[in-house]
Amino acid sequence: MFIAIDLDNTFADYTAAFKDCLDQLGYHDYMDAPDPADYSFACDGWFRDEHTFPPLHRRAVELGLYLRERPYEGASDVVCGLARTHRIMFATSRGDDGVDTTRWMRVYGFDAAGYGLRHVADKTGLDADLTVEDNPATLDRLMDLGMRVLVRRHAYNLPQCERAEHAGLGFAFDDWTQVPALAALIDLEGEPMKPITPLGKEERDYVE
Repeated sequence: MFIAIDLDNTFADYTAAFKDCLDQLGYHDYMDAPDPADYSFACDGWFRDEHTFPPLHRRAVELGLYLRERPYEGASDVVCGLARTHRIMFATSRGDDGVDTTRWMRVYGFDAAGYGLRHVADKTGLDADLTVEDNPATLDRLMDLGMRVLVRRHAYNLPQCERAEHAGLGFAFDDWTQVPALAALIDLEGEPMKPITPLGKEERDYVE
């Protein structure tokens, strides 16, 4: 099975690294900010509007944002295990990372492990059997085409978590140690998974 894995806030903790950069820039109030409820960080505990994030992100990148990101606990070991029987590729939509992602891959030994790396804006074009992702818009595009997903759950993608599970297109997870079992539930033949249909009243009465 070909598994494409997103980096920021899916495999590695973008938010924690971003907080670290903000703190270095003098914005100390965000160290205890919650998981953002909006992908643009325009939400309670973060920024007033969606225009605040982009310039701060750019300044954080200049401070080595991507090099500061650490894989989520257990993620590296899980991917190493999956790579024994599946093709693994890291797929990122970053367009401002220069050589930082390549350097990051070397630091953690992922290049030596043989994992692929693609910079790609539209991940539907990868034609992966399974995509591990957090971005709500990307998840919706993948699911619109009936493609399988595992959703790294965040406050900003709860609708996509629900959609994936209800439509039978995948699962949501909170901890990377859950991923091997969830990936194993994905149909390796690539046939569309059947949506989960709620029981009718008569069926519920029978079950009860």
